[in-house]
Amino acid sequence: GPQNCVAVVRQEPTMVANTRCSAVLSRTALPLLVVFAATLLGTTMAGRKRGGGAVATQESEQPDPYKVLEVSREATDQEIKKAFRKLSIKNHPDKGGDKVEFQKIQRAYEILSNEELRMVYDHAGHEGLDQHEKGQNAPASPFDAFFGGGQQRGVNKGPDAKVEMQVTMEDMYNGNDVSMSIKRRVVCRQCKGRETWKTEACRECSDCPPEIKMVQQQVAPGFVVQQQQQVPSEYRCKNEPKELKVTVEKGSPDGHEVRFKGASEQSPGQVPGDVVLGLKMKSHPVFTRKGNDLHMTMEISLKEALTGFTRTVKQLDGREILVEEKGITGPYSTKVVLGEGMPVHGVPSESGKLKIQMKVKFPKSLNPDQVEQLKTLLPS
Repeated sequence: GPQNCVAVVRQEPTMVANTRCSAVLSRTALPLLVVFAATLLGTTMAGRKRGGGAVATQESEQPDPYKVLEVSREATDQEIKKAFRKLSIKNHPDKGGDKVEFQKIQRAYEILSNEELRMVYDHAGHEGLDQHEKGQNAPASPFDAFFGGGQQRGVNKGPDAKVEMQVTMEDMYNGNDVSMSIKRRVVCRQCKGRETWKTEACRECSDCPPEIKMVQQQVAPGFVVQQQQQVPSEYRCKNEPKELKVTVEKGSPDGHEVRFKGASEQSPGQVPGDVVLGLKMKSHPVFTRKGNDLHMTMEISLKEALTGFTRTVKQLDGREILVEEKGITGPYSTKVVLGEGMPVHGVPSESGKLKIQMKVKFPKSLNPDQVEQLKTLLPS
C-alpha cells in the first residue's frame, strides 16, 4: 500500500521513481501518479530541468573540500589549518580575491576542521553531509512527505562496537592515561575501481562488504522504478590496527564507558559506527570496591582485640593510613575511616569511606596455667 512506499519522481527524459518498497505499481495507477507528480512538484522542479538534460546531482554541484584546500585525504589538522590560512589570505576579497572562491575555501575548512563533519563527508559525501547538517528530518521531496518517507532519513551509519579494557584499582583511584589497540576493517580509498586493484598500493587489500545502491527497473513505458539492491563494492578493504587512548578519570566507576566516534569498522558508502570502550576494574589483593567506599579485612590477635592495637594500611596512592584502637575490638566489628575511600567521580575533592572489618585470630589451644589465669582475669 502507499503507506509503505517512499517515492521520488524526477522530471527527466524518462520519469523516474525511487522506491524502497516492493509494491508493484499497476498500469492503471500510472496516469494518476504522473498527474499527481506534476501537480505536487510544480515549480519545485522547474529550476532543476535544463533543456531536457539530466538533473545535476548534489555531488557534482559541490566541490571536493580536499581539492579546494589542496590537501590529501590523510592531511592532519595542522596541515589543513595551514592550507586554509594560505589560501584564505591569497583569495580574500579585500585583497582582490574572488568572493565565490573565498566562500568555497571557507566551506571546505568548515568541513575538514570539524572531526564529525569530516568523517561524514569521507564516508557519505556531500549528500550525507547535507542530511547530517539538516538534522536528518527534512523530506527528500514532496513525494517523501506524501508517502511517509520523510521521517528521520539520516546518514547511513554502521553499527557501534563494544570492547572492554581492564584497568587497575590504582588507575581508578589516582587517574591515569592508558591505551589499547584494536583491529578494524578500513576502506582503501585509493583502491576504487577494478583497474586499481592490481596496483602496488592495493595489493594487500581484499574485498569490501557489498554496498546498497539504487538500481533502475522499468515497470511501464516511460516509468522507471529505482529499488535498493546489494551490489559488489568498487572499493577494496583491509584490516589495520587502531590505537584507543583513554584518560581514566579519578573515581571512574567500574564499567564506565568512553565513546570513540567513527572508530568502528568501515564499509563503503557508510559512516562508521562508534567504538564504545568499557573500563573493567581488575580485582585487588587488599581492597574491594562498593560504589565510592573501599572495603578490607584486618586480622588482629586476641590480645590486640582485648588490649588495643596500632596498625598501618597502605593506601592506593602509596600513603600509610594509621588505624588505631585503644579499647576492646569485637569480632567482625567494622572500623570506618572517613575520607579514605574512592574519590567521587566528577568531584575528586570528595571521597568515600574506608571500611575495615576486624577479624580476631583466636589461639588454637591453651595450657592449664593459661586457662586458670584467664579465669582469674576475665569477668564471669
